[in-house]
Amino acid sequence: MEFERIEVSTRDQYKGAQEPVSFVWRGKEHHVEQVVNRWYEGRIDSTRMPMLYFRVKTRSGEIFLIRRHEFFRAWSIRV
Repeated sequence: MEFERIEVSTRDQYKGAQEPVSFVWRGKEHHVEQVVNRWYEGRIDSTRMPMLYFRVKTRSGEIFLIRRHEFFRAWSIRV
């Protein structure tokens, strides 16, 4: 899987960055209408970096897979 860095606005609550509400990819802003699915990777296995994945549906009906790298606090999108 290839991922590209993006800027994400989140619904921040008591734990910091939470689920995405919008993101900018290749100069275009996308507003998240629905988080279709979410899952974690690498939290139990200490040899893997912790990642938080979101499959999101935008207002325009497009589906994207985005992830947050927990260690670097960086967001990216699957291309």
